[in-house]
Amino acid sequence: MAFVYILQSLGTGRYYVGVTRELAQRLAQHRDPANNPSRWTRGGGPWKLVFSMGFSTVRQALRAEKFIKRMKSKSFIEKLVSGERKLGAFDKPRSSG
Repeated sequence: MAFVYILQSLGTGRYYVGVTRELAQRLAQHRDPANNPSRWTRGGGPWKLVFSMGFSTVRQALRAEKFIKRMKSKSFIEKLVSGERKLGAFDKPRSSG
């Protein structure tokens, strides 16, 4: 199983979108600057998990992450977090049309 997740900085209010197979371990890394491989979240914490969604494959989770990031919208992320918006399925092949 793979997860797409959204963190929110309690210090700045910024959002971070990521993908992982090990959600608890990845969250622990984000919360520990010394062991955090992500330069985007290393200095902006503390971080709070505000959204996560499981997928059968990493490929599906990566497609969901790409979709969220392409939206480039704080409003869209806030609607996902509140449950007002839902993510669709990301297991269908892309059309080449």
